[in-house]
Parts: sequence; structure tokens; C-alpha cells
Amino acid sequence: MLKKLLKPILLILVLVALYLLWLNRWWFYDEYRLYGYSPPSAIATIAKEDQLTNYSKRLLYVYHPVLEDSANFNNHCKVTPAAVVLGCTVIGRGIYLYDIKDPILNGVEQVTAAYEMLHVAYSRLSGSQLKTVNQLVMSTYNKLSVNDPFLRTQYQSYLKTEGPGAIENEMHSTLGTEIANLPPALENYYKKYFKNRQVIVNFENQYQSVFTARETAIANYDRQLAALKSQMDSLYSTMSSELATIKDQQAQLASLKYSGSYVEYNNLVAPYNNLVNLYNSQIATYQALVNQYNALVVQRNQTAISENKLSSEINSLSATVPAN
Repeated sequence: MLKKLLKPILLILVLVALYLLWLNRWWFYDEYRLYGYSPPSAIATIAKEDQLTNYSKRLLYVYHPVLEDSANFNNHCKVTPAAVVLGCTVIGRGIYLYDIKDPILNGVEQVTAAYEMLHVAYSRLSGSQLKTVNQLVMSTYNKLSVNDPFLRTQYQSYLKTEGPGAIENEMHSTLGTEIANLPPALENYYKKYFKNRQVIVNFENQYQSVFTARETAIANYDRQLAALKSQMDSLYSTMSSELATIKDQQAQLASLKYSGSYVEYNNLVAPYNNLVNLYNSQIATYQALVNQYNALVVQRNQTAISENKLSSEINSLSATVPAN
């Protein structure tokens, strides 16, 4: 009798053990991956600056994140000219972050690390959790995108580069790292991963402001240049007309002088001189406008060069293009 009962009991115990193993599979996997692992100092600093919770720090470390130069980064991540890629998560392998050297772009690596950590978090959600989180994320996106063209642009970029199946995943990371004001339910959800999520948003705003300031300055320069160009064109047209009048009066004065009509000649001299003086004054004004225009062009181009340099700093492809 005992032998007959032993087999089903053992089977039940095995099934229970397998079930418990499945429920705790990520714990065992993480323990295996983290055994003997010590994060590089730069990664540990980023995790500290991001104010990650113990759980999210574990999610980040379990994939042994590394800061990489362009060659290694492009080898690990799917980088195309269609969009700037600053990091990627290869589930089961690692988290790869593009190493940004310019200190003015402080914040890029912190945001990217948090963004990639959220990809890992998303991959750990159960079926019911995934459904709830996807609904929260997409309903929030639909509301915010109405008045946020940049968010809509990101959505379209992910749709093009990652495909429709990855939209919820990408928006899950985007909203968590870039948007300051979220609905309470979604904000509460992200508390599992961030002690203070606004720290990440501040990093995002910090480095984005570097580009925004230059873009705004360039736009202002372009408006000033357009206004100056219009002013110069109008003045040049007036001067051309006046120069034609001056030449006509010169011919008339020469004719009057040649014919001996000195009274008419003398009467025309004063208006002629006034017109010449006005024309010379306008030449000086025009030259001043030209100098102002050229100086603004130099400033505008210097700002554009600075912006292009910063853009190349966050583009791993630009670092691999050989110089001519």
C-alpha cells in the first residue's frame, strides 16, 4: 500500500518543486548572473545618481552593463542612420551603453541606463501585469502626445525602427525616464524602480537643454538674418533708384553747363548735392548692415558647428566614418 502511494506523492512533490522553480526562475537566474559580479565604478556611479531601488539596481546589474566606444557599441547594438541609438538591451546577454565623453552632455548616460533597465523590467512582467502596464502606458501616451510633438516623433521613430510590436516596451521606458507629470497609477508603478523618478527626468531635461539652447539660438539668428536681408534688399533697391536719378541729373547738369544755362544749372546743383549726400549716407548705412549681417552669420555658423559637434558626440556612427 505504501509503495502505491509513494509514486503519486513523489510526482506531486516533483510538480510542486518545478512550479516553485518556475515561480522563482528569475531569482535563480539573477543569482547565477550576479554571482561574483562587481559593477565597474562608472556603472555603480550611474546607478547611484539614478537613485535606483534595490530591485531595479539588481535588474540593471544582472545584465552586466558596460560603457562602450563606438566600434564595440555598434557591434552589440542595432545602429542605423534612421535614429540615434544611445543604448540597447540584449535579453540574456547584456546592456550596452554608448560612452559619451563630452562633460557638457552629462545626463545622457544616466537616462540611457535607466531607460535600458526599464526594458529589463518590462521583460519580467507577468501576463496580467503586462496587460495592465500596457494599458496605462498607451492611454498616457495617447493623452500626452496630443500636445507633445516631440513625443509623437519618438513614437513614429520607434514604429519605424523597432516595429509595432515594440511600441509598448519603448513607451514604457520613454515615459518613465522623460516625462515629468504622469497619472498617479503610472507614477506609483514606476516607484518600484526609482526612489525619485524626477531625478531621471531632470537628467533628461539637462542634456536636452544643451541642444534646445543651440537650436533656439540658431532660429533667432535666422530670424535676425532674414530681417536684415529684407532691410538690405529694400535699401539697395532705393539706392539703385537714387543712383539712376543721380546719373540723370549729372547728365542734365553737364548739358546745362555746356549750353551756358547757368541759372538753371545753379538751381539744380543744391538738389543734386543733397541727393548725392543722401546716397552716400545710405551707402554707409548699407555697409553697416552688411557688417552686422556678416557678423551674425559667423555667430550663427559657430553655434551650428557647436550643435553639429554635440550631435556627433551622441551618434556612434559618426565616430566610425573615416575622414576624407
